Amino acid sequence: MLANYASVFSTVEGNTTFYHIPNASTVDQWLEALTDSQCSICFKLPSVVTNQRQPDKKVLEQFLQSIKPLRNHLGPFLLQFPHWVGPEFLNRFMTIFERVSDVGTAVVEVRNNVFFDEPELLEPMLQSLGFGRVMMDTRSLYQGDMKHPEVAAALHEKPNLPILNEVYNKQVFVRLMLHPDGQNEHWVNEWALKTAQWINEGIEPNIIIHCPNNLHCPRFAEEFHTRLSLCFQEPLAALPAWPLPQQGSLL
Repeated sequence: MLANYASVFSTVEGNTTFYHIPNASTVDQWLEALTDSQCSICFKLPSVVTNQRQPDKKVLEQFLQSIKPLRNHLGPFLLQFPHWVGPEFLNRFMTIFERVSDVGTAVVEVRNNVFFDEPELLEPMLQSLGFGRVMMDTRSLYQGDMKHPEVAAALHEKPNLPILNEVYNKQVFVRLMLHPDGQNEHWVNEWALKTAQWINEGIEPNIIIHCPNNLHCPRFAEEFHTRLSLCFQEPLAALPAWPLPQQGSLL
């Protein structure tokens, strides 16, 4: 399925590394699937690195070593922190930030409201390392049918946070959560317009489409691309047709 995905889309969020480090055989399979494609994987750092009060630096090194063969297909790393990580924890994670910056670039997702009320608390670290900050939008879930079974089961993982508009270090990483009932036109239009503006400014944004049921994501991503294309005088090239499914599992 990764090979199918990479034949159509140019980036994917690698979530499995949040839970465990891939073995060499798995990484080799990913590398083979990405051969002859320009698709990049934005790997999420392991949870024991970003979601523990004492980050596991040993696991971080194991993770970085494991994905080394994919160096030509690496997008920005995703450093996702839970809501309890506030400004007082930044110094504790600084060595993690610096080690990741040795390998590549990264985007940071924070869920503590203090960073939205006082973004200047995070900005010095972002600027010093050249990192971006994740823009997460869950409004379609919270303003849509929250009783939808797929939505109700996922809300505990999708916080309703303010929308970030500031771009740091020309890195845009949008995690757009769409509702499985498909009533997402307003949100798709809004982010398509923003994306077109960033592209016109010379920024290459990563737009990651999420849904409580990921089976909808390829179709929603195609719909987003269609809407984005309408924002330009010369339409974007059409996406390749989705290939026939193969056995396997996506990230």
